[in-house]
Amino acid sequence: MAALATAAGALPALADGSRALFTVTASAHTLVAPAAGGDGGYSDLLVSFAADDGSSTLAGVKVAVDGRQLAHLAELNLPAPCAFTDTEHLQALCAPGDFADGGGHLTLGVRAAPGAVAGAAGKILFTVTASNAAVNRASGRDVTEVRVGEGPQLSVARLPVLTRTKAGAATTLATGLTNQGDRDAHGVLLWFRIPERYAPAAAFGDFGNCRYPDRPAGLVLCRFDDAVVRPGEVLRPSVPVALVAGDDPRDGRFEYGADVAGGPTDRQLTAAQGAARPGAGAPLTLTAGPAGGFGGEAAFTYLETGRRYALAAVAGDVTGIQGATVPATFALRNDGNEPAAAGGGRTADGDPPGLLVSFPPGVEAAGAPAECAERPAEPTVYLCAQTRTLAAGEFQTYTFQLLLAEPLDRAPGRASVQGQALAGAALFTVTSGAAPAPTTIRGYTAAPGPALHAVVPATEETGPEPSAPSPTAVTAAPVVASPSSQATLGAGLAETGGGTSGLSLAATGGLAVGLGLGLIAMAARRHWAGSRG
Repeated sequence: MAALATAAGALPALADGSRALFTVTASAHTLVAPAAGGDGGYSDLLVSFAADDGSSTLAGVKVAVDGRQLAHLAELNLPAPCAFTDTEHLQALCAPGDFADGGGHLTLGVRAAPGAVAGAAGKILFTVTASNAAVNRASGRDVTEVRVGEGPQLSVARLPVLTRTKAGAATTLATGLTNQGDRDAHGVLLWFRIPERYAPAAAFGDFGNCRYPDRPAGLVLCRFDDAVVRPGEVLRPSVPVALVAGDDPRDGRFEYGADVAGGPTDRQLTAAQGAARPGAGAPLTLTAGPAGGFGGEAAFTYLETGRRYALAAVAGDVTGIQGATVPATFALRNDGNEPAAAGGGRTADGDPPGLLVSFPPGVEAAGAPAECAERPAEPTVYLCAQTRTLAAGEFQTYTFQLLLAEPLDRAPGRASVQGQALAGAALFTVTSGAAPAPTTIRGYTAAPGPALHAVVPATEETGPEPSAPSPTAVTAAPVVASPSSQATLGAGLAETGGGTSGLSLAATGGLAVGLGLGLIAMAARRHWAGSRG
């Protein structure tokens, strides 16, 4: 058992027992102006790829691009590591090579084809492979819809996938907007979502035509009611957006976007912002800017602070009998070398940081820990709060009682760190099958005497076949409130012995290796691009 405990966190997420997983994320939508023409006017097509453990090298990355649905609708522009593979220039193969820091991205260009009809749309598919890893098909996105702008269509400039910052530092972000529709846009709303522990720099914090939240982080709305943006025109704020990281910043996601005044996004965000503080200074204005780098109604960048601690989710596969209730233990683990405080601020959604566990359909939570609350989502999702400070290497565990209501064959679930994008996520599977039918076997006893040379039949017994012995069950003990270190978590988390849970040592496999008993460490990737809900 001691040997098992020392291996905690050592197992990567595996696709086929030998290959690590990586996730592909493409932008959901991109807009193209209906009459770009010339050599420019390209919008961005962004596809990113990241190892699920957050740091492993992805070797020999290749990206196959299939844009056949864009025939007579759009044209592609390829970066250096790509080449077209067809005469129509709608299919391509890119070979960007190795990515040593856990992942990367590729940006292609797309613009409307001559004569493309406003409002027309088609999809482009990205197939990404790596020589040392397999694609995680339980998450991510590999398809982008390309739409030709119809009416006024405001889109914003892309941001870097990752922006590095540190405590007390100011970060300047180049934002801007354009009209990729076929008619003038009258009136503009620009919105900015600032993550926790960041605040607008003084130069960007008091414009008379902007409304600010009642705390440093949150939603900022700026209105330009008299602005007219003509098709193809590019405008940028007269003062660049600048954010200042606080004394103890966390990784976060900065987002911004644009909408025509009075549009659906305008109405939704105005209602969401509620009470807000109007700025008292001169208004922010829009000035002409350079073209290029646009493609959607919103854009974002991940702010990475380089802090010296990092929370990770810990999860293990669940196996049992259909209709049975089995224990399943998940955990938050501090993978860094400094303490991770509890209740460290709120996330962009207003939730406290913690462990977010999503169970596959067919699994019901018959019992949940006191620290965990169900969220309104399909399938079942629970948010488990971090309630104490975790020293380096420490866990906070959460044990659920799961009802395996339906037959499942490695149905995928996910545990992730709330408020930390997808960094530190862990995948797990749930398998449930029918109980084995009882079989009749015949036992024998030796006849008395000095020589054991004859036997007589004994009584008949009912039970499993000898080749399929009854599993030794694992029953989770109640979670204690005191801190649990990596060295001591195995003692007290679970015990072996008879029971009816249906979660056997043989079935748990890597679970025992991951946390003494019951857990397997699967650290995840940074989420490089694309929003996921």
